[in-house]
Amino acid sequence: MLMPPSGLYLAVLVGLAVRWRARRPLLRRLATALAATGALLTVALTLPIVSFWLLDGLQTYPSIDPSAERIDAEVIVVLAGDVDCDPPEYGPDQPGALSQIRCRYGAHLARRTGLPLVVTGGVLRPDRRPVSHVLRDYVENELGVDVTWTEDAAKTTRGNARGVARLMDRRGYAKAALVTNAWHMPRAVQAFEQEGVQVLAAPTGAHAGPSRTIEGLIPRGKTMRDSCWALHEYAGMIWYRLSR
Repeated sequence: MLMPPSGLYLAVLVGLAVRWRARRPLLRRLATALAATGALLTVALTLPIVSFWLLDGLQTYPSIDPSAERIDAEVIVVLAGDVDCDPPEYGPDQPGALSQIRCRYGAHLARRTGLPLVVTGGVLRPDRRPVSHVLRDYVENELGVDVTWTEDAAKTTRGNARGVARLMDRRGYAKAALVTNAWHMPRAVQAFEQEGVQVLAAPTGAHAGPSRTIEGLIPRGKTMRDSCWALHEYAGMIWYRLSR
């Protein structure tokens, strides 16, 4: 509830409610400022130039050279993202947009390098399959690449790191090419390195800035989603540092 956009809506509603009931001028001014700040931030987070500024601060790891046939890693690890539950045109659960981007690049690297491919992601709802199994079926059936192992207990990025670290240790691997969205990479690398895994960042799905300034100032619905992804990552990085 505290994360955007819910937190911003809540700020506006609380500010308006307090202003309506308050009798003291100072309290009314503070309530007005709270509501106005929530409204302005809500608008700001829909601007492409703002979302790109937030995301670009996270997209700090360079892409792997697309022409390289070998990479400095022993295994490729794909972090699961979202899942579409019971899509009517398919029936069983399917990878969401984020997961598809990650799976496609992980499969591309595995096909190019011949390295074993690991997909990690656990059960997010008790009535569903592990996310890693949904992604495994997609990679094998749709992309034509074998998934060597799945890690199906993790529910968070930190859980991904712990589960994969145990799996790698049992099989004698030390360094992983880590595949996830470019804006998610800093937190993912931090989590895996804390578990003793040597990481080669393999980011995908990087966001590009608006081609023209005017386009960056036109509010867009999907831009709020992009901004929320970025803010979620910043909050997650802070939480991970505080909860070591």
